[in-house]
Amino acid sequence: MKPGKRKQDKARREEIKRRLKSELKKEIKPLLLGTLAMIGSVTANQAVPKLLGRVLDQNACPVTSKSNNISNSNSTSNNGLMLVILGGGVASFLRTTMLNRAQDSIASRLRMQVFAKLMKRNIQWYQTSTGAGAGAGSSNAASDSGKNASDDSSISIRSDSHGDGDSDSDDDDDKRSNGKSPAEIQSILSDDVDNVSESFTTSIANTIRSMCSVVFATRNMLIINPHLLSISVGVVPIIGSAAVILNKFVKKIVSRQRDLSLQAEAFAAERVEHLSMVKISSREEDEIERYLKMQARVVKLGKLASWARGTFMGFMFSASSAALVMVFHAGGKDVAKGILTHGELKSFATYTFMLGLGTSGVMKGLGKIAHGLVCAERVYNLLDDDSGDDDVDEDVPNTAISVNASDVNEIKASNISFSYASSSKENANILNDISLDISRGQVVALVGSNGAGKSTVAKLLVALYKPKSGSIVAKTDAGGTIDMKYLDRETQSKLVQLVPQQPAIFDMSVSDNVTYTNPNASQADINKALEAANCSGFISKLDEGLNFNVGRNGSKLSGGQRQRIALARALLSDPSLLILDEPNSSMDAEGDNAVADAVKACRDGNSDGIKRGLLLISHRPASLKLANRIIVLKEGKVVEEGTFDALVRSKDSELCQLMPDLQ
Repeated sequence: MKPGKRKQDKARREEIKRRLKSELKKEIKPLLLGTLAMIGSVTANQAVPKLLGRVLDQNACPVTSKSNNISNSNSTSNNGLMLVILGGGVASFLRTTMLNRAQDSIASRLRMQVFAKLMKRNIQWYQTSTGAGAGAGSSNAASDSGKNASDDSSISIRSDSHGDGDSDSDDDDDKRSNGKSPAEIQSILSDDVDNVSESFTTSIANTIRSMCSVVFATRNMLIINPHLLSISVGVVPIIGSAAVILNKFVKKIVSRQRDLSLQAEAFAAERVEHLSMVKISSREEDEIERYLKMQARVVKLGKLASWARGTFMGFMFSASSAALVMVFHAGGKDVAKGILTHGELKSFATYTFMLGLGTSGVMKGLGKIAHGLVCAERVYNLLDDDSGDDDVDEDVPNTAISVNASDVNEIKASNISFSYASSSKENANILNDISLDISRGQVVALVGSNGAGKSTVAKLLVALYKPKSGSIVAKTDAGGTIDMKYLDRETQSKLVQLVPQQPAIFDMSVSDNVTYTNPNASQADINKALEAANCSGFISKLDEGLNFNVGRNGSKLSGGQRQRIALARALLSDPSLLILDEPNSSMDAEGDNAVADAVKACRDGNSDGIKRGLLLISHRPASLKLANRIIVLKEGKVVEEGTFDALVRSKDSELCQLMPDLQ
């Protein structure tokens, strides 16, 4: 590692520690109470062996004339022992309750921060490829070139797997994308946050507790018999050295094991998501074999880690047991000489056991804290990375502009070019110098072969992506022109709505899905949107009507029903421009009527007479005939534009070449 890189990493770790301390300060009350209770618990645990030894010695005393005093002494010792046990139980209860409360609060705050950050990311951050070695399980953002993205508007998120090879250098890490796979995001949001909150609450407290146990046990052993103490602690340096060596070895293995596990998770998630394709291709056995190979590598590394841990635990048990045998051997001689009592020897043996547990606890706690720092680094790296934030643009002011959507009468794209960050060729544009405009009440059809750039145009208009060059502007009734990139996200969503070929349907009720774009919509407006999208018929047949839960990804609905719900959702937000991307692909005859109704609603206006523009991406002649004009794309460029009748009359037109049946 380069010196400069090492210095940066050290500074970054210090910054993370500072921020973790800030999180801990927010939970100072439960942490302080839990720590005090923990010290009380340790004190009680350390008092038990001494009191037990005293009770044993008193019970072993022969009956004499002073038996009443001995009985009183026994009673006092027994009462003291019971009081210590009761106090230790209360202290343990408070310690566990308070520390877990602080742990849960910290985890909740970190999760909220991470989730909020993820929601603010732009789509391209998720879809950025890491380049070569994307490996099994990757679901790269497809581009409209046919090689880099699909022409389908559904948004896929890539897997951040890098194959089986490790990075050759630190520079390679710097060149990697900041994007994350679904498996890695889930791991950060769940496992890493849990590890951070646990490591810097419970684990730190347990480490302090173990340290206190080591100190107190050593002190008590020193008081009882210094000679026996030297025998007990003689194996500690050996065990400590072995623990340090083991920790480095296991840390490397566990890190690699985690990467392979994420790879396997991403692979499994993708194959389950596209199970129909797997079955259609009859690749079930092949995919099972590939997954088994991935798991075999994970298990192999797990075996190495288990072997190392097992060897260490076996060694520690043998060394500790040998030390205990030597303590009893030497202690027995001291008892015979009258230097020690039987009770003191048993107390000393118990403290020896506590010393071993305390030492092991310190090693384990330090390992968890180190692991927590690694997890914290991943969490804070995600939180601090602004490269994919929606509002991060050097050309855009910090304060976004808001505009009344009803005042916008036209959306215009001028000379826009675009390329996906995951493009395999540098500067390989998917769109080149595209210009188009759509006014309220106007229907424009966008036609082109697969990979021509149709869906990319839709994504740019709806502000999922930003043009590489050119501009997309909103024109108002007053003659004003506002660049869409200056508008806040809420205004952008009110201006343009997209119904993609594979719409997102959430695991909620029909009503919740429809009102997702406008949660405060009145029932009357909801009914109008459902009617315009031709949804009323099939919803009335569902068991619970609008309250019917559609399942994950709308699994309880047909493709046409899912798309009609998405259309109703878009109409409910009352956008200035509605985009339908291949709306007929999943719809039946009733769905075709819904498209015609949507065209009518945009062109003729809603009940208040407010019209909206419609961009229709379709290859159906019946739909194209409804358009005011047709724009034909070819290899990312506008090659033809005109009315349906005018383009069909020319046999040499690009539209006729693309759709020979029109002739």
